[in-house]
Amino acid sequence: MLRFDSSENPEDFWDNSIKKYQQRAAEKSFPQNLIVTSLMKLAHRDVVLYKGHLENGDFLIITYPTSNHAVKNFIGIGINEREYLADTTVQTYQLDYNQPMTDDFVFDLLTKSHGWEIRDYGDLSGY
Repeated sequence: MLRFDSSENPEDFWDNSIKKYQQRAAEKSFPQNLIVTSLMKLAHRDVVLYKGHLENGDFLIITYPTSNHAVKNFIGIGINEREYLADTTVQTYQLDYNQPMTDDFVFDLLTKSHGWEIRDYGDLSGY
C-alpha cells in the first residue's frame, strides 16, 4: 500500500512511486571466464533454451532466438544458486548480429569471445 508523506508534494510522491517499479539498467557486463560443468539443450524451435551448472554449483540458464523474424536479437543469461532464481533473473544482452543464431555462433561467443569453458554438453531438444 502506498502512503503519502505530507512533506512531499503530489508530483514528487508520484515520481518516487514510479521509480520503484521501473526496470533498472543492467549492472553487470556479459559474464566472463565461467567454468560450466554441465550444459543441456532442452528446446530449439523459436527460442533455444539451455540449462546447466557452473563449477561452484550455481544454476545456469541461457536462451536466444533462432531467427530474426519476430524475436529480438539477444542472448539471455541467468545465474543463481537456485534453479527458479536463475529462471527468473535472466539478464538480456543485445547482440549486433543480423543472421539466424545457431549453436555454433553461441558457443563461439561464449568460449572464444568471453572465455567460458564448457566441460560437458548434451542435447535433449530433439525429443
